[in-house]
Amino acid sequence: MARVALGIVFVASVLLATGCGERPAPRASVQAGPANASSQARIRALENTPQAREWLGQQRFERDARDFVRDASKLPAGERERRAQALETQIEAREQSGELSAGETVLLRAALIEAGSGSEEEQKARLAALAERYRADAARREAAFVAQQNADPRMQRYKAREKAVVAEVMAMTTIPGGLTRDEYLRERLQRERELAFDGH
Repeated sequence: MARVALGIVFVASVLLATGCGERPAPRASVQAGPANASSQARIRALENTPQAREWLGQQRFERDARDFVRDASKLPAGERERRAQALETQIEAREQSGELSAGETVLLRAALIEAGSGSEEEQKARLAALAERYRADAARREAAFVAQQNADPRMQRYKAREKAVVAEVMAMTTIPGGLTRDEYLRERLQRERELAFDGH
């Protein structure tokens, strides 16, 4: 979505620079030469901004990926490997920079594997290894998140209160407010989370 928005901003800027949507000046024929040169200069200036270069680079990358997947079966083996490696390098860099999500990266790498060289069995093995790699990465991220949460004093306070609240609610013979026991427990635990993390 951010890349699409960036593209829209860039295109809109170019349109504004070229005067699209504006009413023509009464003496446009007299001023056409200088105005056109000025517009071209503004377009070149826009194209040289970091945002425009990033957007244009992303467009080239997406075009190269589409072209490779479409043409891979017709390419000589050496050319196919060279282009696949070039795309893999770009995918790695864009994943590291956060430009591509893990999901986008998996799909792109899977497409490269399927369009690349190797037997069907080799491709299946590479796809399985790719899936396992990202499953392991997801598990590591989840474990790191849990460890971070457990080390947070606020989480420790909440966990201590959670046990007490659960024991208290389960021992109640009458639940206030006409709520079920589960509904009341959820409300109490939500309140404890707010107290632990927000201090309200």
